[in-house]
Parts: sequence; structure tokens; C-alpha cells
Amino acid sequence: MKKYRILTLLLVFIVLAILVVARLTRVSAQQPAGSVKVTPTTVTRVILFKVNPGQRPAFDQDVMDNLIPVFEEEKKAGILTDYMFFNNVTADNPNDWNVGMTQTYANYAALDNLGDRTDPITLKHYGSAVKQQAAASHRNQIRTVVSNRLLREVHYSRGANGNS
Repeated sequence: MKKYRILTLLLVFIVLAILVVARLTRVSAQQPAGSVKVTPTTVTRVILFKVNPGQRPAFDQDVMDNLIPVFEEEKKAGILTDYMFFNNVTADNPNDWNVGMTQTYANYAALDNLGDRTDPITLKHYGSAVKQQAAASHRNQIRTVVSNRLLREVHYSRGANGNS
């Protein structure tokens, strides 16, 4: 009987030791490293389009005549920090996107009341709400939006206590 009691105490001790070690390991894993600093920066809208067959010249003309002039005015007004267009050269399938566009803003606050700040610029460019709507309808006939994402860029650096 004494033998079983010693064995039971030994097992209890081992289980307690395992629990203590597991607890210490979990606490140390949850503590922040302190040496890595993550700084959020710009916010970028990424829109991927599938230009309809035979409509690439019309798409490119719309970009030159309408999108770039509006984006340039938005940059002058401090709304956009940058914009970019790009092509997909590694399509996964025939229905994959083939043209992309980004619009970059300084931060999330730049998206507050965005329409109130961009509407006067686009209205001035098109001349009237009717012409603006007609251009949007035409744009929807020549391409399809495949994806529309909002990305937050982050920069990694060493913190004050980290190694360089």
C-alpha cells in the first residue's frame, strides 16, 4: 500500500512540474519581443480588372482621357498620394484579371468623407453628373472588376532595444 502512495505522489509531482513548465513557457511566448517595431503607413486600394476581349484600346483611352486627369487633380488636392496601373503577365486562367490599378492614400483618415472631396473634382472633369454616369456605364461595358481590396502597408524596423 505504501508503494502505491509513493507512486501516486510521484505522479502528482510530475504532473505539477509539467503544468508549471507549460505555464512559464506560455507566459514567455506571449510577452512582446520589444525589438521589432511595426509602423502602419499608407492605405492602398487595389482594383483588378478583366478587360473584355477587343476592348483594350477603349480601356486605355478611358484611362488617358478620364482616370489619369482625375487622379492627377486628386493628387494636387492632397487626396491621393499616388496611383498606378499595371498588367498581369502571369494569368492563371482565361478569366483571370489582366489589368490592375492602385490608388494610395496617406492613411485611413484620408478615406473619411472621400466622396465629398472627390465629387467636385470628377464633376468638374466630366462637366455634368449625366456625362459622369455615361462614362461610368461605358467603363462597365469594356471591363469587369475581378477584385477590389484595401491594403495597409506596414514597415518593420528594430525597436530601441533591438539589434540593428
